[in-house]
Amino acid sequence: MKGTSVTLLRSVAAPRLLALLALMLASALTEGAGIIALVPMLSLLSADAGNIPDWAHPLASHVTLSALLAFFVALVALRAVLQYAVSVLQRRLQLEVVDHWRKTVFSALVRADWRTLSALRNSDHASMVVMGVDRLGYGFANLLLLISGAATLGAIWIAALWLSPVLALVAVGGGLVVLAGFAPLRRRAHLLGKRLGEDYRRVQAVLDDTMRAMRLVKSHGREQAASEEMTRSTSDLRDAQITFEKAAGRARVLLHVGAALLLAVIVALASSRDIAPAVLLPLIALFARSVPLLDSLQQAAQHWVHAVPALKDAEALIETLREAEELSPTGSARLHPASSISVNGVAVRHPGREQAAVEGVTLDLAVDATTVLVGPSGAGKSTLADIFGGLLQPDEGVVEIDGQALSPEGLIGWRASVAYVHQEPVLFHGTVRENLLWAEPEAREDTLEQALRSASAGFVFDLPCGLDTVVGDAGRQLSGGERQRIALARALLRDPALLILDEATSALDSANEAAIGAAIAGMAGTRTILVIAHRGKLAETADTLVHMRDGRIEAIENRS
Repeated sequence: MKGTSVTLLRSVAAPRLLALLALMLASALTEGAGIIALVPMLSLLSADAGNIPDWAHPLASHVTLSALLAFFVALVALRAVLQYAVSVLQRRLQLEVVDHWRKTVFSALVRADWRTLSALRNSDHASMVVMGVDRLGYGFANLLLLISGAATLGAIWIAALWLSPVLALVAVGGGLVVLAGFAPLRRRAHLLGKRLGEDYRRVQAVLDDTMRAMRLVKSHGREQAASEEMTRSTSDLRDAQITFEKAAGRARVLLHVGAALLLAVIVALASSRDIAPAVLLPLIALFARSVPLLDSLQQAAQHWVHAVPALKDAEALIETLREAEELSPTGSARLHPASSISVNGVAVRHPGREQAAVEGVTLDLAVDATTVLVGPSGAGKSTLADIFGGLLQPDEGVVEIDGQALSPEGLIGWRASVAYVHQEPVLFHGTVRENLLWAEPEAREDTLEQALRSASAGFVFDLPCGLDTVVGDAGRQLSGGERQRIALARALLRDPALLILDEATSALDSANEAAIGAAIAGMAGTRTILVIAHRGKLAETADTLVHMRDGRIEAIENRS
């Protein structure tokens, strides 16, 4: 666990962490000093300085009770101020840890290559970014409680050593034995923490899958089945949490019983050694204060090891994503091909599959012409489009612009010159305007209108609020054809050197397909377009029709 704790502590700024540790130490020292100050006060009250330690004689002899009381009150007030500062700074650092890891995980996600991301489950990412990272923050808070509690307990035991070394050593030894006895429970807490992470991911997966398929769920009357699946997942999550709380509760009971026995032994030993009440009472106060501190330490330790699996999961995900991190693109300027965009001998193979997704493909896209890829599902059309668009680095072969091969970094930079329209249009909850400006934040009103008209999306201006109409979650306030035409307009705002339509009309009715087909036909001779289609109006727009099967090109028809 040492490496894990160091990893979390390094997540915050060193000066703030050092300041927190200093405040914790100062707070701990004030507690020990406050209890030690009781010795001369009790001696003055009892008028019996015979058996108090030598260091307390000058205070008992020359300092008035009023002065000692004032000192004691000041010490308590100082401790209260220090505890306030510790509490605020501790919470601030906890939130910094959460922010740091949330940004780190999310940054690793968006920087990973598309091939890796497409093989991972989105709900696992969401679970990690939200719930997993929150568990990290909770673990960090308990790590700080461990440090703070250990410092306070150390100060108390040092004070006890000062008052009575023998009794203090008995207390320290007994306390360490009690804590050591809970090691098996801490190991169980670690295992329960791993189970909790799995249950969180399962709940997130069920939620995401159900929300994405809600129309299907309702149309098939599967609401009850979906509810039962969520109930099972949340029940497993609840059981994992209750199991941990039961283990923590049993540990607390055993700790209190063990601490009470230890305190009884210490008091019995003290009474047999004829210790003055002025010393015995502060000693009892010190040892009594140690009991809740030991309890707090044990709980913090259990909660810490319970949260450690979340950090391990985060580190594993980040490592996977960073191994797949894309190279930095070369150049920021958009490319403007003059004659052709080509792939030469490209191949893409996915792990665990015998057949390549694309194998030995060479194809030229003529500039300002429309090329349509057709073929059965699994023919490799979308994979080839992703290579042309720079999303996929081919395992073999190169992408060329005007005959010049793009480096891996150059292929990533090429994306700035490409726009996609997918089969399932992606719209965000917000207005039509906000969805368009997402692609080109500086676009003017007339530019937005031109893009919408070019995409056969003039219907937007007939909506009640025009560009400021709210489209709803994923654009559900609009029809599929309307969403697709807005997505096409958004793509056109980028003024792309290559526009890719990946089965953009396969789920549309004939009227909407015709509208998008008309928009594509209207761009003939002015824009380079790559279309993936099975059939229909978009295939009719082709200057070049490319037939694919089993990852290879079967035939090419030139229609221009």
